[in-house]
Amino acid sequence: MTKTPVALRPRFPFTVINALIDPVRKHLVPLESSAVMKWAERTTGLHDWGGNGFHERLELALEGLVEADLSTTGLLGARYTMNWHLCNRLRVVDLLKRQPELAEIPIEKPIVITGFYRTGTTFLHSVFAADPSNRVGRAWELLYPVGRRHQPLDDQLWRRRNAALTLGLNHAFMPDQEVAHHVTPDSFEECLFLLQNDMASVTLHAGFGANSYATKMLAWDMLEPYRFHKAQLQILTAQRSAKRWSLKCPWHLWHLDSLLRVYPDARIIQTHRDPTLALGSQCSLCARMSTKVQRSVDLTELGSFWLDYSRIGLERGMRARADLSDSQIYDLRLRDLLAHPIETLKDIYEHFDLEYEEGLTDRFLARIGEQPTGHQGEHDYSIEEFGLTETQVRTAFADYCERFGV
Repeated sequence: MTKTPVALRPRFPFTVINALIDPVRKHLVPLESSAVMKWAERTTGLHDWGGNGFHERLELALEGLVEADLSTTGLLGARYTMNWHLCNRLRVVDLLKRQPELAEIPIEKPIVITGFYRTGTTFLHSVFAADPSNRVGRAWELLYPVGRRHQPLDDQLWRRRNAALTLGLNHAFMPDQEVAHHVTPDSFEECLFLLQNDMASVTLHAGFGANSYATKMLAWDMLEPYRFHKAQLQILTAQRSAKRWSLKCPWHLWHLDSLLRVYPDARIIQTHRDPTLALGSQCSLCARMSTKVQRSVDLTELGSFWLDYSRIGLERGMRARADLSDSQIYDLRLRDLLAHPIETLKDIYEHFDLEYEEGLTDRFLARIGEQPTGHQGEHDYSIEEFGLTETQVRTAFADYCERFGV
């Protein structure tokens, strides 16, 4: 019997599909590398996958999805997701072969916003986008960084349509996600999608519950996925130039050492929030997604995973930033940003020696007035739903809470 709470279970018609097909789902929707690669090759007409450990990462990703015990609709969603990213990879590899000069485009001193999940990274990133000097990726271009072969550096209509389709399907499969993280094709989004084109995927564990895969990734050398990430930023820069990139992805905290090997001059902003609130919100978001695609989800196990995984991410991130100069990193408490946004933004610009141009205050205030939190509706959650207590979480992160005053 499923451990998934009734309120979080899939809705009609997915319940009917799963009830009818689940007994034979693995035969009808196989998650095998030969099958997913062949589908992407047929879709794109391309066959060169590149190298650098990609095939090994693909096998481990598929292995993690199999271990997640997905329902029929979950398997269909996983196959769609894999095809989306594998097609992107084929197109990126093909473009880089045909236009090797793209690798010469500099990506200098990007701003990288990271930190625990649910600590205000989306809000800050969206506000930063109000500065024309900050190149912030829209969802449609990050979901589909290249177009079809005849128009790889443009093809905007096709890419926007595909982004709308992908996000629409995601909403249909996981409607509860919209409360905690609402995305449209024109939303300012995080650059995790670029890593996923190299099979280093947050979505597979945060959305599909492939937690064993997430744990195995901690042992990976992530240098090649971040090099592929940079190659895609170079492609996007060729489409629209930038004074500087402004990137955000909480997951960078887990792999900050590899990011800094590829972007050694990156300017890091680490956001901070009470970990009981951040962890509760993240568990809630993951539960709203994974319960729609897994056959059974134990919320206590989910809470235990994210408590341990977040602790590991913090430890890894703090070790990586220990070698940085103070001028290269800025620590930002969410409550300070919300209480004194303009003063805080000016302080960030001064810290990184960025020009605070005339009119920026008005731009920032206008963006803040739009309340760019990525939420749609009230996001209600409690840490206790996931078998955790405030005391337990604050004890686990006692040093963190004291150091950063959260």
